[in-house]
Amino acid sequence: MTDFNIDFGIWGSIFPVPCAVADRHLKLCTGTQLKVLLLALREGKSPVDLEGAAKRLGITPAEASDCLDYWREAGIFAPGGSPLPQAPPKAEAAPAGGELPAKAAPPAPVREERVVEGQRITTLHARGKLTPSQQNQLIRENPEIPQLLEALQEVLSRPLTPYETEGFLYLHSGLRLSSSYLLLAAQYSRERQKDSIRQIERLVTGWVEKGIDTYDAAEAEIRRLARRQGNEGKIRELFGIRDRNLSAKEKDYIEHWFTDLEYGEEIIRLAFDRTVDNTGKAAFPYLNRILNRWKEKGVATPEQAVAEMESGSRAQAKEKTAPPESSFDLSEIRRLMEENSGG
Repeated sequence: MTDFNIDFGIWGSIFPVPCAVADRHLKLCTGTQLKVLLLALREGKSPVDLEGAAKRLGITPAEASDCLDYWREAGIFAPGGSPLPQAPPKAEAAPAGGELPAKAAPPAPVREERVVEGQRITTLHARGKLTPSQQNQLIRENPEIPQLLEALQEVLSRPLTPYETEGFLYLHSGLRLSSSYLLLAAQYSRERQKDSIRQIERLVTGWVEKGIDTYDAAEAEIRRLARRQGNEGKIRELFGIRDRNLSAKEKDYIEHWFTDLEYGEEIIRLAFDRTVDNTGKAAFPYLNRILNRWKEKGVATPEQAVAEMESGSRAQAKEKTAPPESSFDLSEIRRLMEENSGG
């Protein structure tokens, strides 16, 4: 193992960092919060140059302010932004669990569930933003949360901003969702390149409102969405749709064909060919009527679909070649002709 030695040549310029940062907050704070703190302590200005710190880190001044709010709630900064004077070592030691003298009010519940006629209904109420005090309290009281935040940074391949940390704390504590659930949702969002906290929160709250609030249910939903996306891709290719998105109605048709009717791509292709032959274009409603009629007739395989089309073609051909029915009585016509001839 390689040995690491401190380079004392750079110690000509140093600045102090409170011991509490290393003792209690390294696993609790985000990387961005720690960077803002170090820049603030390095500059030693009062009030802190938020714009300068934000510019150096590539974040907004509002995000830098949120970071300092974390350290203010932790007792590192005074309300005006200046670092507090370091307390003597004995006074610095925190009680068991790292409790602050004043306990923040817990966040108001935002998820309500009730059972109506045997059916569970989930309602999500509008929420307020979690204050830094509430966030710190949640992190201190639940040892699972620091591990979750660290794992989320690995899944998303980036440090969490204070805004993102607040959002995930809301999802975990406010909506009472497990860490494994949130990691799965974050991974799914990452793969879809829709992994901002707003997009993840919109995805998760939509799932919860549908009753998808466990890891197994979320995993099943992701599989369903993957199948649906794959089916839509097959139909886009079949219809030659490459320069636009599918409409909501078209997506409903596709879901109906594959899920409700339980038809595969081959039968749908046969119905597509018949649609084009009869209408001269790829029409979703016409194709939908063909598939619905086949389902009513019990057509379940491509072979049965071909047989149904051939029987329909034969019936049409027979109808075209059959002699037209006469509206005259031939025997009466013969009788009249004989009378006129004198026979």
